[in-house]
Amino acid sequence: MVEDVYFLTVHEPYEEPGAPAPVNGLIVHASTLLHPGLPQPDAGRVYRCLTEFPGRRAGCVVPLAELKHELDDGRLWPQVADWQAVTAALIALSRTGRLWESMPIVIEGPRIDLLATAPGQPVHVITPKGVITLGDADRRRILAGLEALLPGMTGDPPLFCGHGLLTPPAEPAVMPYQPGGR
Repeated sequence: MVEDVYFLTVHEPYEEPGAPAPVNGLIVHASTLLHPGLPQPDAGRVYRCLTEFPGRRAGCVVPLAELKHELDDGRLWPQVADWQAVTAALIALSRTGRLWESMPIVIEGPRIDLLATAPGQPVHVITPKGVITLGDADRRRILAGLEALLPGMTGDPPLFCGHGLLTPPAEPAVMPYQPGGR
């Protein structure tokens, strides 16, 4: 289990005072998903997916699209959690700014498509010079840039996850990982 993991969800943009453009992404510490204000046990199961997946490393940012990929391209979500209810509640409660710390972010251009697309899936971008294809290496560079902005990487304490966090649910005993339908 790797506890120091961050969750990124890409969402419909909303206006945020002081933001250079509409906010369309949110990063929270994985432990935030154990907050009792979120739909449980579903949010706790998403926490387990973030922290228990084999090969996860401390300090990484895991996009929702990557979790979908790890759960048989989303076909196993019904066995794990209602990810839509969890992310909707997470975004709504993060906007109150009172329960935990989060990093609302602005993701522009093809970066949004890369972060909303599962690993192994290319993103084609039309430019004045023609079509370019972006892939996993580009996605890793974007995630590395986001990771470098995290408080833990800059020497500040990690994002505060809130008070009264719950224990992760024990069921299922093992999450049904099956990356990309393999």
